[in-house]
Amino acid sequence: MADIETAKRNAAKKAVADHFDPSARYVGIGSGSTIVYVVEAIKALKDERVFRINYVPTGYQSRQLIYNAGLQDIKFDSLPPDTVIDIAFDGADEVDEDLNCIKGGGACLYQEKLVATHARKFICVAGT
Repeated sequence: MADIETAKRNAAKKAVADHFDPSARYVGIGSGSTIVYVVEAIKALKDERVFRINYVPTGYQSRQLIYNAGLQDIKFDSLPPDTVIDIAFDGADEVDEDLNCIKGGGACLYQEKLVATHARKFICVAGT
């Protein structure tokens, strides 16, 4: 089990290092166990600009993660009209060798799709 969590943490750190822009205005934060490590990696950047970004959670868990990290959250339906989310991070339950992702059927799925489709860039974070 520790190997899976280490893979998730490493994938999240790499995703944030390669794709996160501290000058973004809006960042989508998905739901699930991998997202814990994404928020952790964003906070670890030690860049004051990350605290000025509006993070768009896809559910209660991600909202709590954002809040507990001292970051600003904004509900999707509170976004100004025609807002484009700069980047969205989310995990997947399964990823095959062709990089097809299977998302869970949980309560956050609809909100995850809304955030992903309104993002300029979508990053699926998965560890092996």
